[in-house]
Amino acid sequence: MIDPITAFATAQAAVAGIQKAIKLGKDINGLVGEFAKFFDARDVVQKAANDNGKKGQSDTGRAMEIVMQANALREAEEQLKHQLVYGGYPELWEMMLKERMKIKQAREKAEREAKIARRKLVAQRIFYAQIIGGTIVVIIFGIIVVLVIKQVA
Repeated sequence: MIDPITAFATAQAAVAGIQKAIKLGKDINGLVGEFAKFFDARDVVQKAANDNGKKGQSDTGRAMEIVMQANALREAEEQLKHQLVYGGYPELWEMMLKERMKIKQAREKAEREAKIARRKLVAQRIFYAQIIGGTIVVIIFGIIVVLVIKQVA
């Protein structure tokens, strides 16, 4: 996993590379890798922003870092959008947004299903443990009853 600082630098470098390539007249289809680098790095930075486990930094410092990076990446994404839209590829941006939404929904559905499956598995294990525990209690009770009957007789 790439660290957030490196991811932020990667995102900025990807945007710069895309902008330079577009200015040089390169085909937008040849920049898929650069776009992927930007969005991958942006996601890493966003996930790190949601991670409250960073030590050695004040709450205010952490908040400022998160806000500044998020703002810079939002502006960079907006620049990419404008370059695509005004560069003659407005449908490409819209298609990307739709596809991103489908991927996100599919991932969230898979995560929900996995969570439900984990809960079912835990409930099943608890049920089996209760059955085994109950069986053991019945066996022990039966042994005690047999021993008591033998002592009385």
